[in-house]
Order: sequence, then C-alpha cells, then structure tokens
Amino acid sequence: MTSSRQQKSMATTQWLASVKSLSEAKTLIDCPPTLIDLKNPANGALGALETKAAAEIVAWVKHHNLPSQISATIGDLPMQADIIIPKLHAMAATGVDYLKIGLFKGDATLYEHEQRVASPLKQCLIDLTPIIQTLEIPVIGVLFADGYPVGFDLACLKQAGFHGAMVDTAIKNGRGLLDHWDTNKLTQFILDAHANTLICGLAGALRIEDIEKLKPLGADYLGFRSALCQAQTRTGALDIKRVRQIQQSF
Repeated sequence: MTSSRQQKSMATTQWLASVKSLSEAKTLIDCPPTLIDLKNPANGALGALETKAAAEIVAWVKHHNLPSQISATIGDLPMQADIIIPKLHAMAATGVDYLKIGLFKGDATLYEHEQRVASPLKQCLIDLTPIIQTLEIPVIGVLFADGYPVGFDLACLKQAGFHGAMVDTAIKNGRGLLDHWDTNKLTQFILDAHANTLICGLAGALRIEDIEKLKPLGADYLGFRSALCQAQTRTGALDIKRVRQIQQSF
C-alpha cells in the first residue's frame, strides 16, 4: 500500500536535496526539503548509497518526523533487467518512498528505428514492466538531457508502471541542465510527463540563480546537489548557508 508520505501532493514546484550520508541528512533537520534524495555522487550521475546507509537515513528521518519524503538512486547500471531488479528490491527494503532508475540510451538506440528491433533501453523497459507494476514503492525514470534517447515517448514509462520522470545530466563536467536544453524543451518535457500522469523533476547542476527561470515551468520538483555544496562541487560537503538560500526560494 502507498504510505501517507507517498500520498503527499506536489501541487507547486518543490525542491529536492541529494545527500550522501547520514551526517549530511542531519544538517537538513532545520530546513528539510520536500525530497531527501539518497545518492553517492562519487560513483557517477546516479551513484547509489550502500543499503545499510540508506536504511539508517530513513530511520533517522522517520524518528525525527521530518516532513520530507525520501528517494534513492540504485546506481549507474546497464540496461539489463536482471541487473536492475535485485538493486530495486534491495533499495526498496530500506523503506524509502521512491526509487530512481537511470535510463541510459546506450549505443544501439537508433537500431529501433533503423532495423525495427527493440533498443536495449526499450527491451529493458519491457522486461522491467512486471516488476515495476507490482512493486509497492513508486519508481521514477531518470533520463538525461545530454544523452536523450532519439524519439523516446514518456508514454513508455507510464505503460511500464513508472510513477514519474526526471531529466538530469549524465556527464558531470560543470555543464548544467540549461546548457543542454532550453526552457521550451524543458516545458515540453514537463507537459509530456503530466499528460501521462507522471510526476516530473528537473535536475543537473542546477544553480541557485536557475530557480527563478525554472519554477514557472511547472515541474513538480527541482533537484539540487552541487548548488548545496561548498565551492558548488557535487562531491563536496553540504553548506548549510546554501541549503537555506535554496529553501527560501521555494
């Protein structure tokens, strides 16, 4: 069954803060975001925390009755269901509210159009469908502005049982989401997500100054990591002053 925290509405754009440890999560106690996202930035775009660490953060958030929901990535994984499914189940067991799967297009995406065979991504979604449709925890599909699958239709995610869609950046080289997609393209992504009754998030080296431009687009949440950190480095420690500055923008 869906928890009361999962049922919370995101009627207006809210914010997500990615944390890599329990100590970082604790810094958010006086300025909790809508979503606390569990991620290890040292291990890639969607690097996963160890499940023990994730469970400790979940327990701490619940013990202190923070209003935040918790999402967790499961790692930068190949588009193979037999690899993804055990990671989904393991992270689900930690008690998080949402799971996030990176949807990487791979080198063979165009084969779907050229040879009328399923791309690795499309086949992976087909193979994952029975699991995602029956998993009690909602799953978010994360796509990448700097590697978006050609002709990808968000209806595929809805059909596979996904609860939401997010666009991020795969290569963390200082170029942010707005360096890859303009606001028109982002708006269309948001409209497509909502047309398929998917919640929608935007992330990818977002800066504090991007908030004013992105909030009016209507995404359900904006995700931050580097903007929250010292020297705006995603692998650095959270800077509580920057956290509060972003909180005050929402």
